[in-house]
Amino acid sequence: MRFLVNGVVLAVLLATGASWGAKKKDAEEQARIQDSLKQVEIQNLQREIESLSRIRLQKADSLEKLEAAHWSKRYAESQLTEEHQVETRELDGRYSKLSTDLGRVSEEVQTSKDLTTEAEDGAKAEEDAFETFNTQVRLSIDKSLDDVAGDYPVGMGERMLTLNKAQREMAKKKPNTLPAMRSYLSDLLFRHEMTYTQSFGTEKSQIGSRVDVNVYRMRLGTVFLGEAATDNGEIQALLRTGALQGKRYEWNATLPPDMAESIRTAINTAYSGLSKSKTVQVDVPMDVLQNKAIKNSISNKGDESIKAQFAEWFKKGGIVMYPLFLVAFFALLLAAERFVVLMYRGHLGKRFMKRLNMLVHGERYEEAANLCLQRGTSLSMVLFAVLNKANDTREAAERSLQEALLREQPKLERRMGLLAAMGTIAPLLGLLGTVTGIITLFTVITEVGTNDARVLAGGISEALVTTETGLVIAIPVMIIHGLLSEKIEKVTGELYMQSMALLNRIFDKEK
Repeated sequence: MRFLVNGVVLAVLLATGASWGAKKKDAEEQARIQDSLKQVEIQNLQREIESLSRIRLQKADSLEKLEAAHWSKRYAESQLTEEHQVETRELDGRYSKLSTDLGRVSEEVQTSKDLTTEAEDGAKAEEDAFETFNTQVRLSIDKSLDDVAGDYPVGMGERMLTLNKAQREMAKKKPNTLPAMRSYLSDLLFRHEMTYTQSFGTEKSQIGSRVDVNVYRMRLGTVFLGEAATDNGEIQALLRTGALQGKRYEWNATLPPDMAESIRTAINTAYSGLSKSKTVQVDVPMDVLQNKAIKNSISNKGDESIKAQFAEWFKKGGIVMYPLFLVAFFALLLAAERFVVLMYRGHLGKRFMKRLNMLVHGERYEEAANLCLQRGTSLSMVLFAVLNKANDTREAAERSLQEALLREQPKLERRMGLLAAMGTIAPLLGLLGTVTGIITLFTVITEVGTNDARVLAGGISEALVTTETGLVIAIPVMIIHGLLSEKIEKVTGELYMQSMALLNRIFDKEK
């Protein structure tokens, strides 16, 4: 079996070797074919490699050229960059310098603008101030020119010319302020010189009723101006001036004989002293306060009637005397009315009370009530309120009594507060007149000046006229008010006493 098997195996191996040899030849053939193909492919690849090498060399040459060009450009760019940086640094330096210069110039320009603005503002302010000053000067000149007509008459023509000249200078398109101020101040100096100086001389009168007549003129400031004609010695004097109280100057050529003689004596004495070159002292009648005519202060008042004296006294007090006399008249009417009312409604008749008590004692209440109605006084009306409730309860009678008292008491006290107010207002009005008079006095003193205490005393005495009048009115009014108040208290007390007595008399009989 073993040999059989080995033979079989050997036969199989031989068959397998024969087939393997055939396959080997085929494989070798295939390998040769593959080698041929690979060689061809290798040759193709070699040719491609050679072609690529040539291309690579060409590209390398091109790249070298490009790189050379690139570096040339880089070098050129570096040169340009360096040159640019140099130029930039130069430009930066110039820019910095120019910026600094520009900042400095801008600051200088701004400073110049500020100075210009400040100068313009200052010029505008100065221009406005100058325009305001011109306006004030113009208004002052116009006011002085308007006041000349009512001011002191001496030198009026020269003052009008001076102020008209100043007004023309200020009315120009470009006002000439300095010449106008010079003329205006010249007028002020002239007016002040007239106020604080005196003069006496012979000249032609240009004022009053003796125009263009040779006169002896005596001037004492702006307070007194008297003229005596050289031909017949006729006298005229300035009694009022317009500078102090807004009134036009007032000349009087028809002076009372005593006044004319006093002025004539003063002027003649002054003329004799002047002709003998010596200093003389004369007494001149004048009205420093300028609130009344001189003739009233020196004329014989003993010959005046009581009415004229009262009118003069009333005039001294000024405008406050009118409300004072209205207060006095109103207070008199109130006092008279209250007196009549209290005499009628406050009458306390003993006969009436005696008869009433008899009727009440007899419990004839209705007749007693009718008797009260017939009388019509405050007492009778209060007692009627009790008698009317005599047949009712005490509480009802008391309520009726309270109503009657509340009704009658205001009738008795009516207008008493107003009467007391009149007594209070009168001295206050008098004080007002005194203050007003003293203000006027010191205004005059400020204007004309005086060192004479008698002038001050005279002015203050006139100013105190209103205070005197107010006190003269207030004192009687307050006395009358006190008397009437006492009468009202007496009547009111009697009302309470009699009404309560009647109430107790009637209702104590109950039960």
